Parts: sequence; structure tokens; C-alpha cells
Amino acid sequence: MFRKFALALACLLICPGARADAIHLSHYGEVMPTVPWAIALAQHLFQKNGVNVTDVISSQGGGTTIRNMLAGGLGFGEVSAGATVSGITAGLPVKIIGVGVDSADDNTWVVPRQSPYRSFRDLRGRNLGITGRGGVTYVYAELLLKKNGMTLHDVNGVPVGTGAGIAALDAGKLDATYEYEPLFSRDESKYRVIANIGDVFPRIATLFLVATQDMIDRHPDQLRAIMLTHKQAVDFILAHPKEAADLARPYMVGADQAVLERAVARMVGFRFWSEGGFNNAALANLVEVLNLTGEAKGKVDFKAMTDNRFLPPGAAPLQ
Repeated sequence: MFRKFALALACLLICPGARADAIHLSHYGEVMPTVPWAIALAQHLFQKNGVNVTDVISSQGGGTTIRNMLAGGLGFGEVSAGATVSGITAGLPVKIIGVGVDSADDNTWVVPRQSPYRSFRDLRGRNLGITGRGGVTYVYAELLLKKNGMTLHDVNGVPVGTGAGIAALDAGKLDATYEYEPLFSRDESKYRVIANIGDVFPRIATLFLVATQDMIDRHPDQLRAIMLTHKQAVDFILAHPKEAADLARPYMVGADQAVLERAVARMVGFRFWSEGGFNNAALANLVEVLNLTGEAKGKVDFKAMTDNRFLPPGAAPLQ
């Protein structure tokens, strides 16, 4: 997944023919980071703040698809933290201007409701669905096992995609696997949570709000308006989760109203979405994960990667 994000980030910077009415979001319409942007579109918050954003370009798909989809739009996007750090380290002219999500609690490990297993500690010797070695979900599994006094050598780790993992769980070939929101809220009558990433990291920066240097230099007021819009949308979700789910539902793929209401309420409980500001503990936890995935080696100089000037009022700057 990080490779896809990296391609998306690179294309954001180099693809020609930009339109002035679209921003970029990976897996738009499928994952919970969609919700603030859906609220912003539904409530016309961009226009109220003086910027004519009318669309979000999704980066879902292979490299060619991503390049084609990102051939237009503003030089602003919400991008995986790992891909952002890797891209900046590689010399791409992009800056972090805020944090979009500083929780990983949309990533959950589940078992069938009738399962006897209650925690990762109970999975010793059992079949555990994970992603491939080096993937972020693989690392999360390692950390959850470590918290329970085990390593991957103590379980039978089975690399599977999300859909394949759920199918294998239903077929009895896995004892536990991972699932993302809003899929878990769709399936919660069938499955029970045995672990969240928040059990290890209550806060971890997972998505950054980024801008190209060209956008920073040429359109700083538009960036401030977009950042303010995002904060207003997040504030609305936290204050009115049911109404937020109602507004976001037309923008989500395969999530009916009841499912999205449950997913939004669950994420509000975790304060999943960031208002844009920086949390030092969330950044420190990100660095630990990036060192395990190989996307960073040692310390990460976030100060050199970040431009604080576009944060909305009340959002904590990077210190």
C-alpha cells in the first residue's frame, strides 16, 4: 500500500495539466479518512472559505491508473505518513503542512463471535491473518504480539488481503485476521474485536496533509482555506457524528446508512481524525513504525519536512 501512496505522491508533484478544483486522497470513498472531505463537499465549506474545490481525486489503483487520475487538481493531498516521509527523504519538493489522521484505530483484529479467543495472548500457535512482511499492518501485528509477550514465531502468520482474510476466517482457515472500518461496522454482528492498534499506540500519525512547494509558493491563501475547511469538517464530525454520517454516506462506496453511522461513532470515540495539528507522541510512534517497515532509518527530522504556516487557528504547530 505504501508503494501506491508513494506513486500517488510523486504524481501529485510531476503530473501536468492540473485542474484548480480537486484535491487528492488515497482510497477516497472506501476508508474513514474520506469523511471530513465528504462533509466539506456536502456543506460547501471550501467555497464558504474562498477556495473553489469541488472534487476529490482518488489514488486507488495501480501505478498507471494513479498517474492518470492525478493528472489534475491542486497541489494538495492527504497522503500516508510513510510515503510522505519516504518522498521527502528522496528529494521530492513537498512539505507536510498538517496531520490528517493521528490514530490507527480503524485497523482492527477480529475473530468470529463464537470464538474462544479473547486477546492476542490466546492466539499462540493459531493462524493469524497479516499483510506481507514489511507492510504496516504486518508491523502492527508484530507490536500487538510483543505487547502480549509473543513474536510472529509464536503464531502461524498468514499473509492475506482484507477480503481474503475475512473469507478465510469465515471458512475456519484463520483464527483471527485484520479488518478496516467501515467494513468492521458492516460485519460486527459476525465478528468480535480482540485488538486495536490503539492498544499499543493510543496516538500515531498515519496520514499527513501535504502540499507541493509550488502550491506553497503560489497559492498560500488557498492552502490556508483548505486547512481551515478540514478542521471545520472534523469539528462538525466530532460534534454531530450521526448527521456527519448522513452527509458522508453518498460519498462512500458500499456502506449503508446504519453501517456508516456505527463506523463514524466508533471513530469519534477514538478521536480518529486530527484537526491538523501535531502531537509529539503520535510522531514518535510513527518513527518507530517507519523504522520497522524500512521507510525510515533512525530519527526523522520532521522540522525540516514541515511548514507550520498553514495550520488553522487552534491547531498545535510542530515544536
